Amino acid sequence: MRSRSTKPALRAIAPLLAALALCACAPSRMIVTGPEADRAERFFAGLPGRVVFPVKASFSGIAAPVARNPVPFVAGVNASSPETETLGLYDPLGRGVAFLSNDGRRVEVSRGPAADLAGFRGAAPIDAGPVSMARILSGAPGYAVAGAEAARYEDGAWWLSDGRQELRSDPGRRFLAGAEYRLPGMRVTVDYPGRESADPPERIVLSVRGAKFTLRRDPE
Repeated sequence: MRSRSTKPALRAIAPLLAALALCACAPSRMIVTGPEADRAERFFAGLPGRVVFPVKASFSGIAAPVARNPVPFVAGVNASSPETETLGLYDPLGRGVAFLSNDGRRVEVSRGPAADLAGFRGAAPIDAGPVSMARILSGAPGYAVAGAEAARYEDGAWWLSDGRQELRSDPGRRFLAGAEYRLPGMRVTVDYPGRESADPPERIVLSVRGAKFTLRRDPE
């Protein structure tokens, strides 16, 4: 009788135990101040300067939309400056699906001729502020770094948050390993898996509203 009575209780607390287990697995970080915080801020603040404009690059990728099968696509970014950027998304035949145009304040989203075939219904403009798509795709912070809080992970990697973005370095503090951007109505997570140098990352994984986009940079 006792074992039967404990089963409903165990089922009731199972979600709590699972949540605690996930929290325990999350990497911990310690807030840093003083000279180390200054070094961390200078490190992240200097990364955008490594991206030399104009930026032109192409990518091949896989999109995993919510409740749909993964679909292949190609993408290209053309930016003469952080305030004049265009990002195009195309189907495998080279037909335009969507185009993102950034003027340094607002990202406009327009439909391409293959939008209906790809199931893209359009999207509202995004008041993103002075973010740079080319810098993000080149492995640098999308926004300029200012007024940030710094921390250090157990593996030595630095973390920095300034309200608009959270940035994470590699353990050796050589390059940006991942970021999260807070845009109006959404959060965009960017990871650079397998990155080993400050060169533009060969692989980029973006997560937006449950959809995941994996891009591989084409050889120049």
